[in-house]
Amino acid sequence: MKKSTSSIHPTIIFIILVSLVAPSAFLQSKNLPMWLFGAMLSTMAITLVWTKLVLRRIEVRRVVLEPAKVGEPYIVRYEVTNTARRIAGFSLWIEEQNASRATWSHYFRKARGWVMEVGAGETVHGEAIFWPTKRGEAIFDQIRVTTSFPFGMIRSKKIVSQHASVLVHPKVELLQPSIISAIVSSGLLGQRSSRRGRGGDDYYGLRELVSGDRIGDIAWKASARRGELVCVLRARPTLPKMRVVLDLTTPTDELKCSGNQRELEEKAISFCASILSEAVRQDQEISLSILGFDLPGIVGFHSGARHLDCLLSSLATINLDETRHSVSARPVADMKQVGLCVIRPDRSKPLGSLSDAWYFHADQLEELILEHSKRESA
Repeated sequence: MKKSTSSIHPTIIFIILVSLVAPSAFLQSKNLPMWLFGAMLSTMAITLVWTKLVLRRIEVRRVVLEPAKVGEPYIVRYEVTNTARRIAGFSLWIEEQNASRATWSHYFRKARGWVMEVGAGETVHGEAIFWPTKRGEAIFDQIRVTTSFPFGMIRSKKIVSQHASVLVHPKVELLQPSIISAIVSSGLLGQRSSRRGRGGDDYYGLRELVSGDRIGDIAWKASARRGELVCVLRARPTLPKMRVVLDLTTPTDELKCSGNQRELEEKAISFCASILSEAVRQDQEISLSILGFDLPGIVGFHSGARHLDCLLSSLATINLDETRHSVSARPVADMKQVGLCVIRPDRSKPLGSLSDAWYFHADQLEELILEHSKRESA
């Protein structure tokens, strides 16, 4: 059995002391109890007046820098300014409030920041570490600043309104690297773009000799210096291309699964985010198509962290409560000639025009996660 200690609030101690001192001060009419009772009332008055004066000159501004990600801590910074000329502020607690427009509590665990001291005319920064629990758009509205310095008996508060919106990206798992190479090699354009080009008169560097190279491409002088055959690279190599399709056309209540249907859809979204992240980690050009919703698409293949953030933001804005739409033929017709994979929440028949794509369902995510990543999460 574990034993733990908990602190008693100073207000409770103050009330107990007052209840003990007050009878002797008024019934016995002695100087010492009267002085002690007067000192206790003075400390309470000083705390009340001081906290009110300090908070009147305190200004708080929330600083939100980037989107959050499920499973990773998210730091919200606060800029605290004391506009007073002589009075300093001490022990300021900063908390987000659940106002009528605020939805942050649906996506984050509760947290608060603390500032030890902010001098007269100074600006300091405090931090609160939030933990995201699910994806979506979190709205912050009101900030509450409280202090009970110096004696901790009476707490004063100040509410500051500042609207802010933070996108919470879906959880990203570390997948086995072989899954990306298998998907890219299945697409004609993805396979062809992964090879180094030949022909042309431009010079882009040297590379090792591979099977099928012509004798005219061999750089003989460079090969003699290196002691091995190298060829002239006459075309700029392009990155392999891969398109990820998230198929959410089936409504939640029509999914064929034994568990929670909504959790299965969330797992499919996380699966999609994990594949996109792994592809960028392997220097692939990626594109995302979301079927079932009228979302603004991101056209074209790109690579890099910035493009990945845009795709993850698209996944974060999916509202699974909206009405689903059937797949039209036009967007599906443009999904060929690249490494292609389709992710669905449940097992279902392949799309008619994408029968040769790689198909995954949400329950396969655990099988494709790296073993050391599973141990760390456990």
